[in-house]
Formats: sequence, structure tokens, C-alpha cells
Amino acid sequence: MQIPYSKLPGFNEFFNDYISDFNSLKDFFNYNYSDKENIFKSIVDKEENYSGRKLFSRSELADILMIQNKFFNASDAAINNIELLRNDNTFAVVTGQQAGILTGNLYTIVKAVNSYQLARKLSADFPDYNFVPVFWLEADDHDFLEINNINVFDRENKLAKLEYFPNGIPQEKYLAPVNSVNLDDYIEKFKTDLSDTLLKTDFSESVFDFINRSYKPGISFPIAFARFLNYLLGELGIVFCNPADKEIKKLLIPVFEKELNTYPETCERVIETSAVIEQKYEPQVKPQPINVFYNHNGHRHLIEPRPENIFALKNSRQKFEKPQLIEQLYTAPENFSGNVILRPICQDYLLPTIAYVAGPSEIAYFGQFKSVYKFYEVNMPVIYPRVSVTLLENRVSKFLDSNSLTIEELFDEKKITSKFINKINELKVDDIFNNLKDELNALYYSFGIDLEKIDRNLLNTFRNKNEKYIESLDFLREKFLESQIQQNETSINKLKSAIQNVFPDEVLQERFINVVYYINKYSTRILQKIVESMEIDNFNHQVIEISSQ
Repeated sequence: MQIPYSKLPGFNEFFNDYISDFNSLKDFFNYNYSDKENIFKSIVDKEENYSGRKLFSRSELADILMIQNKFFNASDAAINNIELLRNDNTFAVVTGQQAGILTGNLYTIVKAVNSYQLARKLSADFPDYNFVPVFWLEADDHDFLEINNINVFDRENKLAKLEYFPNGIPQEKYLAPVNSVNLDDYIEKFKTDLSDTLLKTDFSESVFDFINRSYKPGISFPIAFARFLNYLLGELGIVFCNPADKEIKKLLIPVFEKELNTYPETCERVIETSAVIEQKYEPQVKPQPINVFYNHNGHRHLIEPRPENIFALKNSRQKFEKPQLIEQLYTAPENFSGNVILRPICQDYLLPTIAYVAGPSEIAYFGQFKSVYKFYEVNMPVIYPRVSVTLLENRVSKFLDSNSLTIEELFDEKKITSKFINKINELKVDDIFNNLKDELNALYYSFGIDLEKIDRNLLNTFRNKNEKYIESLDFLREKFLESQIQQNETSINKLKSAIQNVFPDEVLQERFINVVYYINKYSTRILQKIVESMEIDNFNHQVIEISSQ
């Protein structure tokens, strides 16, 4: 089952045009993701310019990735893929995400599976080359409140949000990079709360065994994230890259140094492209004069230029002269990181990236970066749209079928509630009030003809009174609907449950619900179902029906 993106809420216009009319946006990208010849051209381009312009070898990179991934409990398939990266004919199919607790929202799983699927497809299409799925851990981010929580359905199929805070207490500000945040004893309370919230099933013990192995005191968020995702999808051979690693940062020194030496060139290039984009679309990101952060006293601060070659750290009193900052870059490169604009440059400078599997917002902001890639002499990869998925549970599917409803209708709660009430009641509120409006309008029209003969000047007053009364009927209609809802509470609750399952908190399920809910209820076999069902060349929202069978 599939639904065109145009029929769904929450997708930006840039993304919709990227899917439906790539030619209208081709000037903002190097390659057409749906054109096989274009993709082959990207392979040739990357092969020509990757190794020759690096100060490191493929083997150096592979050695670092090997150490990282063994620490992440990588599968044999991932280890083999790292070995392939040593070869000049091997390329990376990359995706990435913040290191959300228990992998965060469901689309993290979707993106990881997509990178595997696309790598497999390219291997079949271009057998002279190897393609390896790589997951870029956005471990430098400091948006802790975006990664410290998950949403699941509880034992009564109601939404439940669970949060983890170090020391059990929320802070006013979080400026520490996620890579430096280690889990403490309060992670045990988080896991207990999760266990108490979820339905007890035959699979719960196994699921929580691997949660306990991955998430325990002393482990950082990115390490726990990678280990848990390896438990879920290890057999796919996904290679993880943690860019916060000091050894990785050493390889990225030329990128940071160029940004510091040439500012505000990157900023101006993004502004120039954004000015063209905003003639029709809303740009996703705003550049900074310098697009680099610096870690100081455990906090991540944006570097800002000051007169006379002085660099200041935003929200601190720390300042550097330019030679001092460059010296810091060479002696402690782990303290430097790129923002949303420089991150893709770092990623594709470091890795032999042939394609990046991107979500809707990512596609929109990649459109702002083509000139930046050119400035850094890094080949902009194919930007491949990730699959968008809704998992349709059997109980929801049966409810829809028995009431002649479609999944698309669940995305408009007010409309479907009205329709559903009309279906389960002999008295049709909409029909009654629509007929009443028609009859009143007809009466007012008929009487208006006679009244016009008496005093035309009063006729407009008569008509205004009519319109106001008709408007008041809408208020009464809502009251009658509310009354019917109360009278049919059981049926309405089933409808609301279906809506919450598919469109929780008025966002797509994949952007809200955590995968643990599904693997606890259906076992990890549900992940294989996702791998087998997702169609990477189908650029519509895909609905996958799941059951305990």
C-alpha cells in the first residue's frame, strides 16, 4: 500500500518538488537520484577525485573504523565491509542521525535499512564496484533534549513518553556534546519505567536483555546507540563512523583549517544559494560567519569572528588570537566540530561517499550546499530520498476495514471523526444541518423577493441576519457532534486509538514512535519484515501491514 506525499501533512514543498519534478531543482544538485547514468557519473567523479586530494589513505581510515566498530560489537558483515573500504573501487552509501536513546524515532531504523538497500542495489547495478552502507553518528551535537526521550504505546495502547536525565534532574541548558555524556545510574530507572510501561510479551525478556547490554552506566550515548542498532540490524553489515573520535578529527583538520582561514566564504555561498531558493521555498538552515564549534570546559560553543583576527566563543568569555586557535586545531582537533553546514563536507571529505540517504528536511538543506561542496573541492554525492513508512498494525487495519475507512483519512482527525459519527448513527448530523441550511436559504430567498417590494434599503439587513443565523448553525452542529461522540464513546475511542497509532501527536508515526514498542510486541522479526517490504525505488509513502503471525 502506498500514499503520494502530496496527500500527507508535514512534507516541505522543496522535498515534494524534489520527488515529483527533479528537473525544477536540478541546478541545486550534482546528480539526479533516479537516473542510472547520473549515478554512474557520480561513481566515476568520486573515483577520480577522492584519493588524490586526501592527506590520508583509505587504509588509515579503515583502521580507525575497524577499532570503532569492534568496540560497537560489529558483525562479521560490517568487519568485511570495512576491509572493502581499503580498495579504490569501494564506495560508501551513507546516512546519519543523532544518537537518540534506543535509536530515537522509527525513521532511524528506516534510514539505516535504506543505506543497506541502496548499497545492495548499486552493487547489482554496477558489479565492478563495491558499495558499503555507512551510518554517520552525529555525536558532536549538543541538542540533548532531542535525544534523551522516546515515545511508545503502553499496555492500554495509549501514548507514553519516557525521558532520561543524568542525575535524574533536567538542566536549564545543555551545551555538552552528546559524545561526552555518559549514562549514569538513572538509566536503570529509565529502563524499569520502560519495562513497566510496555505490554509483557514472550519477546520482552530478550529485548530487554540487549537493552541492558547496550545501555548501562559508564557508556556514552553514541556507543550505546551503535551497540543497540547492531543488535537490531547487525546482519546488514552497516559500518558506523563516530566523527567525535580524536583520530577522525585529525583527518578532518584541513576542512576546519580552511573554514577558519577563509571565513565568511562558506557563509556567503550559502546565502547566495538561499536567496535563489527562497524565491519559492523556505530555506532550511541559516549559515554562520564561521561554521565551526569548539569544545571548551565541557561545553560546545560556536566560534565567532572579532576584529583584528580575534576569535571568540559564543556564550563564553573565551577568546583566541588566530595563531592560537590554529595551534589548538593541530594539538587538540577533537575539540572542533562542524555545524549543520560543515558536517556534510566533513562526512564526504572523509568517506568515499557515492550517495547520501536523506530525509525531507535534509534534502531541502543539501540544496543550499552545492556551492560549498565546490569550494571545498569535495564531490557532492547523490542525495537519495529515504523511504517513508507507516507500520499498520493488524488491529488498526481490521478497524479500518470494518468501518470502510482508509488510512489516508486518519490524517485529518476532525473530518474522519465527523464521517465516522455519521456512519455509526442513524441520524446524520451533517445531512441534517446541511438540509436545514438549504431550506433556510431557500426560505430567506423567497421572502426576500417579497420584502424587496416593500423596502429595498432594509433588504441587506435582512440578508445579514440570515447569514449570521446560518453561521450560528455551525456552532450548533459542533455541539450535536460532541453529544454524539459522548454517546458513542467506545467506538470513538477505537477511532482515536487508530489515529494515535498512525498519526501520533499529529505527526507521522515514523517521526514519533520508538522501535522498541514494535520489537517488544512482535519480536525482532518485524525488522526483517521492514527490510523485505520497503521498496527503495518507490517514491511514495509506504504502508507496511504487520501482525503477530
